[in-house]
Amino acid sequence: MTSRSSFTRITTTSMSLVYLPQEATPPQNDALWALTWLGPRLISGGADGIVRIHDATDLSLPLNELDALPLAISSLSGAGDKFLASSLDGTVALAMDGQWVDRVDTARESDVPAYAAAMHPQAEACAWVGRGTTVALRRITDSLAGEDSRATLEKGRFGMTVKFSPDGRQLAVGMESGHVAVIDVATSAVVASYAAHAMCVRTLDWSPDSQWLYSGSDDARIVLHDVRAGGEGARGEGAVAILQGHQSWVLSTAASPDSKLLASGGADKTVKLWDVGQRACVSTNTAEAEVWAVAWQGEYEGALPPGKQFAIAGDDKKVSLYRAAGAV
Repeated sequence: MTSRSSFTRITTTSMSLVYLPQEATPPQNDALWALTWLGPRLISGGADGIVRIHDATDLSLPLNELDALPLAISSLSGAGDKFLASSLDGTVALAMDGQWVDRVDTARESDVPAYAAAMHPQAEACAWVGRGTTVALRRITDSLAGEDSRATLEKGRFGMTVKFSPDGRQLAVGMESGHVAVIDVATSAVVASYAAHAMCVRTLDWSPDSQWLYSGSDDARIVLHDVRAGGEGARGEGAVAILQGHQSWVLSTAASPDSKLLASGGADKTVKLWDVGQRACVSTNTAEAEVWAVAWQGEYEGALPPGKQFAIAGDDKKVSLYRAAGAV
């Protein structure tokens, strides 16, 4: 158990890494709010409701534009040849091989209207959150048809973000109240509850080994939680560090595949890289506009080594690549 007084607060840079901007897409129709890698493909979701598929080696034109969902794309996640998107009207849509194959209007068909959704890392389930304190979990195959289970959270009135752990065993939920909950996927039981943020939690990500949970908030802080420490009850229990450096809302967090770095994007128009081991900011890049999404390149044939390339998207309406200096 870690008390609030023993948190590590990091505001300085002890060393620096150089990540340089590379290719970028032409500006799209509207701001881009969501981004994920699917093998060598980059999937972006816009405020215009359109999901676009890009070839990371040539961003000049999208490979495909899927039929628009009713409102802005609020989340994207993928596994294998599938990805899941949510729209602000409550639509959750499943794509396979680059095409929509099914969708659910959760505002009409479910008692949990979706704001954000997530796909299980083996693409065998999905989950969504939104208005209220209930989380919906559903087993899926090649469609979204399936039986729901429910988890009920004690804190907050609106779910802002949801993320499966890489091992698929746990599900993290961030609330508008600043609370973070961790749910056991097998039992739908809440196994930890954190209150380390003073404002809305907009972004969550896990370390590749599923032992660390990173949360970013409108309070401009990133909190690192050790999920092995439990967390039911006291404010900040399970949190081991607070990363401070953003000057406005933290909109996106992403752990590198090699576990060494955490990337974050903010409403302050900066992209920061944090050394996880040192708990230190080691790189800051200024973007053209608010950075709503950060995503690291995954591991696939022909990819750069883990941790050498990431992509961002935001209010500049573009997907942009950043690469470590000297990486080829």
